[in-house]
Amino acid sequence: MNEVIVGELGRLIGAPVRERVLIRIPPSISRWDMFPAGRSDAPLIAHGSLHVPGAIDDDDLRYTRRDDNARRQSAMVALWDLCLGEDPQWLYETTAAYSMWSYDHGLWFTTGEGDWEESVLRRLVTTDGTFPHIPTGLDRRRLLDVADAILGLTPEALLSVMSAVPVEWGTDDRSLEAMAWFLFRRREPVAQRLRRHAEAPSGGQATGTPK
Repeated sequence: MNEVIVGELGRLIGAPVRERVLIRIPPSISRWDMFPAGRSDAPLIAHGSLHVPGAIDDDDLRYTRRDDNARRQSAMVALWDLCLGEDPQWLYETTAAYSMWSYDHGLWFTTGEGDWEESVLRRLVTTDGTFPHIPTGLDRRRLLDVADAILGLTPEALLSVMSAVPVEWGTDDRSLEAMAWFLFRRREPVAQRLRRHAEAPSGGQATGTPK
């Protein structure tokens, strides 16, 4: 569910979230005793992200001054705060001036509390999810634009995001409604934090030497 929800929100605010795909796993693999989902004589469906040829992965936001990364990373730190990001997973496309992508959002929405559900979301709704080491050189105009986009997330838009979760997964409506409520309640404080950062003289802290 996290991959669908984060991916849909990223699309709405223009964050560089890698396109998600469903992968068919044949029985020749899924019958393997050590397969994480357990043995299966039938094909299984797994969740993945489209491959980025020639990419390197990193857990730091780097290369802010390359390609369009000043804008891409501005949207990414916004999405991180909105969704209480955890376990950063960035890809840098070496064949495209180190353009950055985000993938693998399985631990988001929890701040280490485990799988989310209604009570967890209610407890965490006011949490400041600011990215811990925001790079210098982000695009201030883009930060303000993304703040506006987040503030403009309507209940209808958020319910549309929830409807992207496949019915076949059996997620109950109450959980999806709780997530929509959680995101709606977080809009204003997240937008305010983004605006304060955009207007701050320092522009944030670097995560190592920009390249």
